[in-house]
Amino acid sequence: LNIRMDDATKTAYDLPQRWLTQETVPVYQQEGCAVYLDNIKITSSLSSTLADHWHTAEAKQYLLERHGITDQLLRNIHWPSLRFSLQKFSSHRRATLVKAIHRHLPTQQKLFQQGRIAMSSLCPRCLHADETNSHIYCCPDASAVQQRKALWTELLKQLTRNRTSLIILKTWSTYLLPLLGLPAVSDITSSMPVIDDDISFMLRCAIHDQTEIGWDKLVLGFSSSLWKSLQSGIDSYNPKAPQRTAIDWLNVSVYHLQKFSLRCWKARNAAVHGTTKQEQQRIALDNTRARITALYAAPPPLDPQFRPISDVPLTHRLRLPLQAAEHWLSLIQHQIKVTNHNLKVLLKQHISIPTHVSNMQNAARRQRYERRQPETPRKAHRRAVQAANKLMRERLYAPKANRNQQSRHPSRSKSSRPPHDATTIRPVTTDATVHPTPRHHPP
Repeated sequence: LNIRMDDATKTAYDLPQRWLTQETVPVYQQEGCAVYLDNIKITSSLSSTLADHWHTAEAKQYLLERHGITDQLLRNIHWPSLRFSLQKFSSHRRATLVKAIHRHLPTQQKLFQQGRIAMSSLCPRCLHADETNSHIYCCPDASAVQQRKALWTELLKQLTRNRTSLIILKTWSTYLLPLLGLPAVSDITSSMPVIDDDISFMLRCAIHDQTEIGWDKLVLGFSSSLWKSLQSGIDSYNPKAPQRTAIDWLNVSVYHLQKFSLRCWKARNAAVHGTTKQEQQRIALDNTRARITALYAAPPPLDPQFRPISDVPLTHRLRLPLQAAEHWLSLIQHQIKVTNHNLKVLLKQHISIPTHVSNMQNAARRQRYERRQPETPRKAHRRAVQAANKLMRERLYAPKANRNQQSRHPSRSKSSRPPHDATTIRPVTTDATVHPTPRHHPP
């Protein structure tokens, strides 16, 4: 009895509007108050129902603009099955599926448009086309094709276990396999055994409706409501019809279709980024070193306030660990943005190139004049610090043989060292081989 009552309750949600609860339903004394939306009394899930009602207009406008569908197609999509499927996934997988539905997955093209990668937007597996959201399901790479073929076989097993009609299975295979880059089957509408004229008519209507919505969106959960009616009509001719309803069949089928889409994205990530943590770090380090090598091959122009890239040898940069290399790349990207911004400001000031060159020559002339002036303690200390830093860099990036030769010092006996005395005054040296300590000069 409970099973029959549950089935009757699910069927009641699809009843015509005139059979649903109307505004004439009274507010009982025990209730105290009631909420009506579109002449329907809300009896459960009040907060979620109100939230859905308030954001309906914004969500509808977004769907119409993002997916290019009309109001009629919006009503033809079976939204309860999509909602049922999303609720069955965990929170992080649900977030990935929502990104896939609205074409916001972090593909190479998306990352390249956002400026998060500087190489290219090509697919890292086939290297032939830009990696878009649709390219994930049709990448011509041999390993990607084999993975999709295995995932498609598993999907057919799940749909068959769900007692999906053979006509619907062949129809979906006819239209989905070319989109997945797999060998297509013959057209089902030309070789279908006609069971009934109504079934044949519903099949053609469902194909036309799904074509208007988009067959690529069927993998993401946008299914036509006519598939439910078609499956229900086919089950009515089956003497051993399954116990589940057509609504339950469509809910589970959409869930398996979205699961197939999620597995395709997961297989792509495993091929690009690796499966284990060590493999992911190794691949990320190789990609970072490739980006560093490309920067050294074509160094970008930077402002004079920034240190040139060629000051540090490439061999030293390639020895950096992953975190330090990524930090240096982000620093270079920031410096490039600052340089471009300064160039735009310079162009906005309408300073011609000869004037800019003349200004740079005057600045260099002032610097030469300042160097000819008598040295002050502050200027001498600054020059000593610069010389010591230059020598330190030369020692740091010198070859190992030269570094070992420079580090050798004559042995000093302990007797030759002067005794430590608190009253001894040690003069501050300005030798370039020793890094001077900060001095306190009068203002």
